[in-house]
Parts: sequence; C-alpha cells; structure tokens
Amino acid sequence: MVSSKNIQTVVHTGVSSLNFGEQFAGAQKRILLHAAIYNRFAENTAVSSALEFALAHHNIVLQVILLPVWRDIVWMDAACKLVRPESSRAEMLEKAEVSLEFFLRLAAQYPQQVVIYEGQTVPACPLVIVDDSLFCGHYVHSQVLAPEGVWMEMTAPVESLLSLAESIAQRELAEAGEEHLLIEQRKELISAMPPQERAMFRYLQEWNAAKGPVIRP
Repeated sequence: MVSSKNIQTVVHTGVSSLNFGEQFAGAQKRILLHAAIYNRFAENTAVSSALEFALAHHNIVLQVILLPVWRDIVWMDAACKLVRPESSRAEMLEKAEVSLEFFLRLAAQYPQQVVIYEGQTVPACPLVIVDDSLFCGHYVHSQVLAPEGVWMEMTAPVESLLSLAESIAQRELAEAGEEHLLIEQRKELISAMPPQERAMFRYLQEWNAAKGPVIRP
C-alpha cells in the first residue's frame, strides 16, 4: 500500500481481489461505472445482486457510462479492439446490448437513482468509483484483458474533486468564446491542489469528459 496525505493507494493484480460484489453492496452514496461493456456484471449474480441491494437498501446513486457500440463513430472499431481484442464488432454489439438491457431494467425499477450515459470519448481506462474509493485499471493492446491486469484502489475526497471536475466542464461550455481566460483559470484551480489530489483528479475529469447523452428507459 502506498500512503500519502489524503490519499491511500493499493495495487491489485486482477479484479477478483477487488471483490466488486462486496464493494457495491456496501456502497452508501454513489457507484459510478466507466468500464465500456458490462455483460460480465450482468451475468455475475453476486455483482448484479449487490447493485440491486445497494439501490434498494442504501438509496445510492448509480451512474453508468456505456460504450455505444451501435453508433457509427470513426473510432468505434479501434475502441472495441482495445477493450475486448478477442471479440468482433458484432460480438461487442451483443455484449453492449446485454449491458444496456441490464441497466435499463435497473433504471426502470429505480428511476430516481440510475442514470445511463452513452460514452462520447475513446475509453482511456476502466474506472469504478464507490463512495470515496476509486478503482482504476488499464486498457492495453494485449490478449490479457483489463480484468486480469493491474488495478489501483485509491481513497480520496471524491465528492469535492468530482464537483470541481463538473464545475470546470460547465465553465468550458459557458465560456467557449473565452478560451484563453478559461485555460488560465483552470490552471490556477488545479495548481492549487496538493499533488496527491491532482493525481486523483485526472480520473474524475476522465469520468466527466466521457459522459454523453443520457439513455432513457
């Protein structure tokens, strides 16, 4: 375990040691998922039951970013090969449809708690955020898939960092014609953070940047 001010980091080999079923069942505030395709979550009884338990008993917010394989986007073939190199585009579409059906069912049951987004950026890394814990893997061009790779588990003030990421994104939209001023303000905000929080902030900006249109039941 690597420990620094405000942030603790644990390195894991493979997601099996993370026990997402237990993590999800214990969530008290939020579960944020940015992992492209979720057919394995849908087909894993422990994980799917844990998500339903947290929604039903802890009144959490569940937000999901799903890779929109059904879209004709110039980078989609490359993204599919990066996320699941063993799968064809048609197979990825099937996995995406399983994922979407699973989360749409949860959204229909818990409409005030579940939000599904289309991903609008090339997947950079799989992210799972549970309350104030962030789990981050890596996509690489390898036959060894991300679930079997190295994962980091970090604990940090997610609420405040996420609010800052959203605030910066909103300013970018509101002040699109004042790019130079915006860049300078953003530099000041980020440079004021301790180095450890800046490291964590990168992932929360990735989460925010990837959110595209909402998919409704």
